Amino acid sequence: MLDFLSDNMGVLALLLLIMWGLQFAFTYVQMRKFYARLKIVRQAGLTAVGKGGGQYRGRVYGVLTVDENKTIIHAEKMSGWSNFSGLKAVPELIGLSLHDILDETRELPVSRKLSEAFRDAAAYLLDAKPSQTLPEADPGK
Repeated sequence: MLDFLSDNMGVLALLLLIMWGLQFAFTYVQMRKFYARLKIVRQAGLTAVGKGGGQYRGRVYGVLTVDENKTIIHAEKMSGWSNFSGLKAVPELIGLSLHDILDETRELPVSRKLSEAFRDAAAYLLDAKPSQTLPEADPGK
């Protein structure tokens, strides 16, 4: 086995470089799709993105859009280990107020990590002014 590795070090290095490049390319495509979808969602109202989970237990992202009464009119999530994961609708949260989402005593109809992400987004939205663009939801920043 050691002979194989030492004889083919250049090939292995090239394969690692190709795999790293593919990962970068797939991540770039995922990011572009995420922000394209976010651009559409933001047209409905004030929008924020929250993050839940962590580096080792996996991250999830929650996107909330509210109307002028701070009622959720749109909710989406992005989770998974794959670069092919995208935003998926979460209709269970539509119609709830931001205060309902932020109420720690209330159990949301989603996983604990996703609840953390939606609460993070709701906290940003509660503090936002109606005409403000939040940096989390702005691909230009």
